[in-house]
Amino acid sequence: MKNNLKWKKAAVCIFPFALIITAYFLRNQIIYLGTLFPSCPSYTYLNIYCPGCGNTRSVQHLLRGDIHDSIRFNPIPLLGIILGILAYIELISYVFGRHKKIFPRNRVFWWTLGAISLVYFVVRNFIRPF
Repeated sequence: MKNNLKWKKAAVCIFPFALIITAYFLRNQIIYLGTLFPSCPSYTYLNIYCPGCGNTRSVQHLLRGDIHDSIRFNPIPLLGIILGILAYIELISYVFGRHKKIFPRNRVFWWTLGAISLVYFVVRNFIRPF
């Protein structure tokens, strides 16, 4: 049983580094695949940005290390990465027996984040950042 726990700890520790290294070496292929997606139908036909508009360009700029332009196109991928890092830190603390709660669980936080996102997605149609 102890040996199985050691493997789980090792896997949890090694996984993000393997993911980062893989993304680094495959970043050009990932960026190329992003160019194959069709254009957004809501912007093409209605000239309105949907909440997902700019995600592909945002991720492409993140892969290049350009955080400013990534946020300019769409801040949601960067926010997802930050929340993923918080969840991963909490997983590490759980695996090593510390049980620290780092990931936000407060409903007010999530409702506030949702309201800010909703306001952003409406306002961005009046202020053309692209």
